[in-house]
Amino acid sequence: MARNGVRRSQKRLILPFLAPALILFGLFILYPAVKTLYLSFTSWQGVTTDQPWAGLANFRELWRDPIARHALSVTFKYTALGGVILFPLAMYFAVATSDGRFGARTFRFIVLAPLALSVVTAAILWKFIFNPTFGPLNAILGAVGLHSLERPWLGDTSTALACVVVATIWHGLGQWVVLIGASLSRVPLEVREAALIDGARDRQVFFRITLPLVWETVRILLVLWIIAGLQSFAFVWSMTQGGPLNATEVLATYVYRTGFVDYRYGYAAAASVVTVAIIALFSLFLNLITRREVVRY
Repeated sequence: MARNGVRRSQKRLILPFLAPALILFGLFILYPAVKTLYLSFTSWQGVTTDQPWAGLANFRELWRDPIARHALSVTFKYTALGGVILFPLAMYFAVATSDGRFGARTFRFIVLAPLALSVVTAAILWKFIFNPTFGPLNAILGAVGLHSLERPWLGDTSTALACVVVATIWHGLGQWVVLIGASLSRVPLEVREAALIDGARDRQVFFRITLPLVWETVRILLVLWIIAGLQSFAFVWSMTQGGPLNATEVLATYVYRTGFVDYRYGYAAAASVVTVAIIALFSLFLNLITRREVVRY
């Protein structure tokens, strides 16, 4: 009886502290999510209060829409290409700036510096770099005699997406380096030193000892990148607005254009619901396939 009384007292004490967070969560996350789900079953145009019920019509149209399928394909390419480039770089820089190596602080500052810029500022900077007329990239290529490589980088369907990925990684690399580096700092130095004394090479120490010990952090960061990549918007819209010829049209820009340009809010809500479902499914799938026994130290 005494224990039950203590638990009730604890609950009464905790609830007042949780209430503000729960209210904010309900107002700004739960309610918009439920409202978006409801609008996905309507043909609301966003200019009247009338929200005619459309059932599954929006989802059927979305399934048949070739632009939507293309946007989904581009989103997958963006996420996969970004992940393949981002994580090896982040791991390399995290290792390079760990253990108090010479120049590590300066190198860490250089990697973190882009985070001081807003996304729009970084996007405009890279638009200037890739500008075919007065951008420095083509100027440098021309100066060293590589005129054949000059091109309208953001205006070429074969290079536009890669350019956006490069800008995105350049801007956000620092935070991934910090997170991986924090995990690396927890790995006992004596374990690696013992492996080196026993004759293991640096590569073997990394893949056999260091990586397994920080795998849980890497796994979580992989899931976070999948979530961020599949809902990417800011860099794509700021640099190309989905062009040229829909070469960089991702799901988020497709939803934005459908809702705020074409005023098809019901259809845009349906596309948003599908996007959230895809993000959830891929996150769960990646979480399952990367799960392994936790190595404790």
